[in-house]
Amino acid sequence: MPPSPSAETRPLVVKLGGSLAASPALRRWLAALRRYPGPLTIVPGGGPFADAVRSAQEALRFSDAAAHDMAIMAMEQYGRALRDLEPGLLPAETPQQAEAAQAHGAIAVWSPVAMTRADPQIPASWDMTSDSLAAWYAHEAGTRALLLIKSVDFPPPPGGEGGGAALLLHAEERPQAASRSTREPGAPLRLPSSFETPAAQAPQDEGSLSADTIMAQSIVDPCFAHYARGLDVYIAGPAALREAPETFARGGLPGARFDFTREQSIAS
Repeated sequence: MPPSPSAETRPLVVKLGGSLAASPALRRWLAALRRYPGPLTIVPGGGPFADAVRSAQEALRFSDAAAHDMAIMAMEQYGRALRDLEPGLLPAETPQQAEAAQAHGAIAVWSPVAMTRADPQIPASWDMTSDSLAAWYAHEAGTRALLLIKSVDFPPPPGGEGGGAALLLHAEERPQAASRSTREPGAPLRLPSSFETPAAQAPQDEGSLSADTIMAQSIVDPCFAHYARGLDVYIAGPAALREAPETFARGGLPGARFDFTREQSIAS
């Protein structure tokens, strides 16, 4: 059982990257998250299940809308796998179900299909990956703190919190998702592997890191800044894992902090 929540510990949404599916770090992150004393909801990435969607679309050439729907279902499959790996994780389709799970001392794992299908405003585009869906869910749940956990470290922003522990990317190379406006008619969209942000090269100048920079470097998807506005966003990678259990136990968050305060338009 996780520690009992205190009045001071804020609710937290954690996006757990699908790129961790094959990594020994996955179970360590799950164990670390159990130390968090406040209400916690995990938003799963797509993992190998979304990779299968990408391969199937390339072979069958079905529509972007169908692929996007399947990738969201892939998030549920990855979430089901996470619940099997770690005791004390319960499924939740809505924030209300998440609160019920948390009231019993469990960590909620969001099953996104029902909520996302009920909101036609969510872009059916690979410009909106599970990172943006995690930010969208955080707003729907009234949660201000969002932690993105992925697989490769990145330098922290100037003056950012985290002591060098956090920005991360995926370990493997990922194809950049083309927008609907730039692809040739009839050409299938190349999905980002694991329904997540494609890998990017580290910027040469660490001092240039900012919310705008992590957008430009594809650390998060093009829609993320819009949906993350008003949230306290932390991004954590492997270097943050060593101290993560104790950080969580204190009610803190590992990684580097970014403040997305400026309004951003959604990519078309």
